[in-house]
Amino acid sequence: MSEAFPLIDPTAGPVICRFGKRNLDGMSFLAPLVNNRVGDLLNLELRHQQLFFIQGDRVIYDIGYDEKGRRFSEADFGKPIRTLEDLNKNGYWFVGRNYDPDIMLEALEHQDDGLYYSILSNQCQDWTDRLQRAAERLEKARGIAAPVSTELDAHYVKPVSPTEPASIWMGLIALLLGMAAILSRYAAGYLFTTFIGIVFLLAAGSHIMYGLHARDWRNMLSILLLAAGLLLGGVLILLNRQFATVATGTLLAGLIALSGISELTVGASSRPLRRGLGPLAAGFFMLACGVMILLRWPDSTDAALGLWVGLALIAGGWSTIWLSWTTRRADASPHSA
Repeated sequence: MSEAFPLIDPTAGPVICRFGKRNLDGMSFLAPLVNNRVGDLLNLELRHQQLFFIQGDRVIYDIGYDEKGRRFSEADFGKPIRTLEDLNKNGYWFVGRNYDPDIMLEALEHQDDGLYYSILSNQCQDWTDRLQRAAERLEKARGIAAPVSTELDAHYVKPVSPTEPASIWMGLIALLLGMAAILSRYAAGYLFTTFIGIVFLLAAGSHIMYGLHARDWRNMLSILLLAAGLLLGGVLILLNRQFATVATGTLLAGLIALSGISELTVGASSRPLRRGLGPLAAGFFMLACGVMILLRWPDSTDAALGLWVGLALIAGGWSTIWLSWTTRRADASPHSA
């Protein structure tokens, strides 16, 4: 272990491994839609996931998978992470449990990075998922228990707001899209439903192509079953309007409600509190929109769906503008924050 990482201090206690996440800078406009439990389950969050080797309050090594299909350390991009404070400053927080470093090194040695990067089926979240499962298989095969949980400060396991909020221009675009959706409600609902169906079909095709191209025979059955489910869902959404209305309405209600919860979390964790007033207000409003869709009020047509989509977009856009403006104002005059 010490040969692999010369930064290890033999007197500083045990080394543990932990996965961490960070929000993608500039994407807070769209992040609430997928940065939730559903997005996490499907590996569709607008977040990067990285592996950290930690000793005490020091980070001795970090590794992840980038959009060029290769492994990297944050130091490669001029953002070295040497301490837990550096980790937070770069927008990371810890997720999951601790792993044994030797087990993780062995898992890394045998990790198949994939033949190419794919945002739908082989990106950083898929890469870390495979690494985590490989480490758990090795633990079971070696009869090694998971390391005892360390008392990491709660400060390091709480989601961190994006280090660079989305542009005010993105918020303005959201406002314009929201107003357009309200003015053209039927078209907005129909186009959104069509878009969801196409995304399902593209995701199915991506899984099939990647599985065949990588010749991942061990996981081929699960890949094909997932692709078949996505394909069936996409076809039903595109061809069956009644199914599409119910399915898309329910999906939208869940996504908008989760987006509202995400906005509330960002607002409640923002300091000073004034910076979080925009996300808090938007969060409560988006929760209300989600409930209205779920209750099919005032009706369940595409026009009503477009109305609530439009209002949710306006709320999200306003929240983005508020967060961006207050953050830039605080950066320009820190004492005024």
